[in-house]
Amino acid sequence: KRGPAPEMATPELFPALKEKYKAKLNYEGKVVPSCIHCHQIGDARRELVFSRKEKLPEPLLFPYPHPKTLGLILDPKEMATVQSIDPKSDAEKAGLKPGDHIKTLAGQPLLSIADVQWVLHHTPLAITELTAEVERADQTFTLKLPLSSGWRQRGDISWRASTWGLRRAALGGILLVDLSDEERKSTNLPKTATALKVQHVGQFAPHDKASKAGIRKGDIVTAVDERSDLLRETDVLSYSLTERKTKGSIALKLLRDGKPLLIVVPLTE
Repeated sequence: KRGPAPEMATPELFPALKEKYKAKLNYEGKVVPSCIHCHQIGDARRELVFSRKEKLPEPLLFPYPHPKTLGLILDPKEMATVQSIDPKSDAEKAGLKPGDHIKTLAGQPLLSIADVQWVLHHTPLAITELTAEVERADQTFTLKLPLSSGWRQRGDISWRASTWGLRRAALGGILLVDLSDEERKSTNLPKTATALKVQHVGQFAPHDKASKAGIRKGDIVTAVDERSDLLRETDVLSYSLTERKTKGSIALKLLRDGKPLLIVVPLTE
């Protein structure tokens, strides 16, 4: 049994969901459409923050972190069993080893990778380590798993379906992808600097602000508000939604057909 459930999505808290979802499932009709999904709760929470023009809290930007953010690779075919450990990671510092069976984490019994994500998701920002109960060679003992600074931000959120809403709020509706090694070489852009290609530009409201500002598919972003150290789309989204000081727009330095240009994308009406 898992620990306390997260804050529930009530009609009062999320008015956008009030008309579509009721307190009870519709077992007399279409039960599946009457059930609100976990990711929709996250979407509603983020939209509430956006509507208030507030910075997005880190747990909402990086929900349900994967164990890989701590350098912990679990065997998907076994019950919470360590497959490998990334060198110099938090998991290695804890003393975890391949083959270890993690019985509990922060007191939560573990069966799968999802259980670890549950624990990490509900870990308060102030917590800097978690206690793990580990079984190794028929012996059971406890380890302290450190949570080093910025551990959540190591996760990649670009693959999540919910990230489309973040792209609208953070960049005006564009999808960024890494340049290939050949593309970096042809543009003389180093691997230590921002170089992200615009793969898609939204054409319909409310995802069309970047398009209206003049961003085109194929443009290469080389800096965001003078920041040229944002290497992943995830880093750009995180910066835009949690760090940037300019609330109304974001300035993108681009390469288009080898020529530099600057386009400012308005993010509010």
